[in-house]
Amino acid sequence: MKDRILKNIPAGVRWFDAVITGGNSTPLIFKNNRLHSINHRENSGAGIRLNVNGRTGFSFTNDPDGIEAAVERAQNVTPYSDEENFSLPESTGHSFEPYDERIEKFSVDEEIEKGNEVIEYLGSKFQGISVDLGITSSTGTFSLVNSNGLDASYRDSIYSASVSVTYMPEGGAKVDTYESISSLYPVNFRHLADRIVQKLESASKPAMLLSGRYPLYLPPSAFIRFLGIMLSGLNSIAVWKGVSPLGDKLNEKFFHESFSLHDNPLLPGSPYSFPFDGDGVSGKEKSLIENGMIKNFISDLKYSEKLGMDMSGNASRGFSSMPMPSFSNIIVGEGSEPDRNLVAGIKKGIWAEQFIGLGQSNSVSGDFSANLDLAYLVENGEIAGRLKDCMISGNIYELLKGDFQLSAERETRGSALVPSVLFGGINFSS
Repeated sequence: MKDRILKNIPAGVRWFDAVITGGNSTPLIFKNNRLHSINHRENSGAGIRLNVNGRTGFSFTNDPDGIEAAVERAQNVTPYSDEENFSLPESTGHSFEPYDERIEKFSVDEEIEKGNEVIEYLGSKFQGISVDLGITSSTGTFSLVNSNGLDASYRDSIYSASVSVTYMPEGGAKVDTYESISSLYPVNFRHLADRIVQKLESASKPAMLLSGRYPLYLPPSAFIRFLGIMLSGLNSIAVWKGVSPLGDKLNEKFFHESFSLHDNPLLPGSPYSFPFDGDGVSGKEKSLIENGMIKNFISDLKYSEKLGMDMSGNASRGFSSMPMPSFSNIIVGEGSEPDRNLVAGIKKGIWAEQFIGLGQSNSVSGDFSANLDLAYLVENGEIAGRLKDCMISGNIYELLKGDFQLSAERETRGSALVPSVLFGGINFSS
């Protein structure tokens, strides 16, 4: 595809670039305790940007014979597109690949066996449990060529497994919960079932808590969801549009000094890493929040130029889309207290695992209100039972400015490395 693209670039363009991707994936789906489907998918395509007279047109195709038409479409829409005056990079500074050859040992038969073992194990623990399970192996290539002489590519691989269950304990309320893992290559995911067992056992008896203000403990999986309310404020698009409460706080201390957050696309062993982004900018680790101070925003070339800021190398792009700023690997700094000590110090409080409605929170103000889908009452450092039909509310920015503790241990959850957190007080309604 590359040669055909270069051959058809019209004269008079200020700059051009093209992304060419290819890949294949094999998803295995288990539904209601049994294997449901096995598929194999392949996809490839090319996306072309042309900058003519300072305006950028874009088009794409997944047909090798459609390159000429795609280039023509990109050229035709340039007069009606946004003005973009940035320049493209000439080279990338990294050569690593987020790829592990062990992905090539992916065996459908072995994965079916692993899935059935997890289902049988959960069934032996909880009679009548319904288990859905997904396993996927994917490999791909990402290539980028531009008018400044950049011609680079890398391979990527990702293996993912997820387990979700529905369980109705005798005399109790239905519990829906899940666990997942991702890696560069196939791994054993039996520990996901152990985590689910712990959740279901903790939810086996009901508990009551009067409305009021209580300490809130969040394990890593819940903490990263909470942080999602705030993360959009670190995106240069929100800064440019004037809807980020952090936009005018650069180099100011905005959060508690114990809170630090980095973005690192060069993290070894992560399927979410990359050597260069969708604009061709070299990936680099960057501090977004350092000891409570706002240090940087994530951006692509377009918004770096608009805001007059350094390139952060965070453009995310497929063959069918224009680049957009996106996080890579999120890393939250750890605390000093062992995780067990955070819970042990709670006289009466809340342990929250899952929420309903948290995604509808106001990312501009930071206000949130969410039902507790899976949560427990903690009394004297021990889980006393499940809390139902209740909710929490507050403001994420105020929580991160105030009294909280982070655990010394951290866990990888998706593309994030996160500790647990204990907030000093949260509004609870029963």
